[in-house]
Amino acid sequence: MKQKTYFLTVLTPLHVGAGQGLSHVDLPIVREVHTGFPFVPGSSVKGCVREYFLKKIWKKHFAETNVSLSDLDEEVSVGGKIGQQLSKEEEFKKDLEFLRKVFGTAGELKEGNAGKVIFTDARLLLFPVRSVSHIFLLATCPYALERYARDTGKNLKVEKVEDGQALCYSEKVKIQDKVMLEEFVFEAKPMSQELKTFIDTLKVNHKDRIVCVSDTVLAELVQNYTEVQTHVKIDPDKGTVKEGALWTSEYLPAESVLYVNLFMEENLEFSLPSELWLGGDMTTGKGLVKVEG
Repeated sequence: MKQKTYFLTVLTPLHVGAGQGLSHVDLPIVREVHTGFPFVPGSSVKGCVREYFLKKIWKKHFAETNVSLSDLDEEVSVGGKIGQQLSKEEEFKKDLEFLRKVFGTAGELKEGNAGKVIFTDARLLLFPVRSVSHIFLLATCPYALERYARDTGKNLKVEKVEDGQALCYSEKVKIQDKVMLEEFVFEAKPMSQELKTFIDTLKVNHKDRIVCVSDTVLAELVQNYTEVQTHVKIDPDKGTVKEGALWTSEYLPAESVLYVNLFMEENLEFSLPSELWLGGDMTTGKGLVKVEG
C-alpha cells in the first residue's frame, strides 16, 4: 500500500469533543490518554472528508432536483435508484463507485466493503503559544517530532531538551538569549543542523517560529493553554441571559498543526481537498483547516 502524509493547519479554532467534562470545562476536546495531547480521531477525519465529497457530487448532479443530501448518502451506503432520473446516469455511476470504493458501504448493500483508504488519527505536531518576540511561537517536543518521523518512515533522533531549555530554529525568537512562552522563560539554544534540515521538509508555515521544548513542558502547555470559550443562551422573551444557561467549550487554537496519514492501494488515485471543515460548531465558523501534502 502507498502512504500519503498531509499537514492540517488550523485556521479557525477546532473542537472535536470528548463528551461532558468533569473539570471547569464543560465540553473538552478529545486527547490522547498517554500524553494528554489533543488529536482528531481518524473516524472524524474520514467522516468529514466523506461529507466533502458527498456534497461535491450532490452539487454536481442533484443541486437542481428534489434529491436531498441524505438521499444521496443513503444511495452510497445501502443502494437506491436516484441515479435513474439523471440524463448523465453513467457519469453519476462513476462518481458513486468512487465514493463507495474510497469510503466503503454499509452491510446492507450486496457489494458492501470497508473502503480502500485507511485514515489514521490526526496527531499534533506544532502548538501555538503566546510569546513576546513574535506574538506566538510554534512549540513542539522531541517526542512529537520523533513520532512524526516514525509515522512517516523517516529517521530522526532529537537531542535531549531540559525542562528549562528551548531549541530555536531561528535566532529571531530570542530576547537576550531567552525564549518566553506564556509566563515561562526558557534558556535559548540553537537547533542542530540535522533538526533544522528535518524541519525544512515539513509543509508548514512560520518555520522560523518553531521552538522545541521538553516533552513534559509541551504536555503542560497543551493541557493549560488551549482556547476556552464561554457560551450563554439568551431568553427570547426578556433579551437577557437565561438563568443557568452558561457553559464552556474547549478548542484547539488557530495555527495549530497536525498531520494525518492515508494508506491506499497503489493503483488508487485519491487526495484530500485543500481545505476541510472538521469537528463541531461549523455554523459559527469553527473547524476550518488548511490541508497541504
